[in-house]
Amino acid sequence: MKAIITISLDTELIKKLKGESNYSDVINEQMKGYYDVKLIDNLEILNEKLVEIKQNLKFSRKKKRVIEESITKIEKKHKLFKKKLLSRSKMINEIEKRRALEKNSHRRTEYFITPAQEADILLKGGKI
Repeated sequence: MKAIITISLDTELIKKLKGESNYSDVINEQMKGYYDVKLIDNLEILNEKLVEIKQNLKFSRKKKRVIEESITKIEKKHKLFKKKLLSRSKMINEIEKRRALEKNSHRRTEYFITPAQEADILLKGGKI
């Protein structure tokens, strides 16, 4: 649907437009091109924002995995040491089993105390 509007143009442009067979189409095509360029600019901005959001999601997911792993590790320790009825030797065995399971993951875990030292600390009521 077309509508008639009044616009002002330079006299040079009017002379050139009058030389065209259908200058209304020329103006329509130029205006469409102008707004299509603006749409492309907006598309580029949206694509940049999308890339930024994807990076944020990637970072958030990584952080979530780290937190979940920490929670799992703490829960394992809590379950293990919640059993106050464990003797020292049983607790050492449980600590060694837990450490062996942690070594199977793709991360390297280093301990600065032996299982016996960890068991002694926990039996005395200390925290690791």
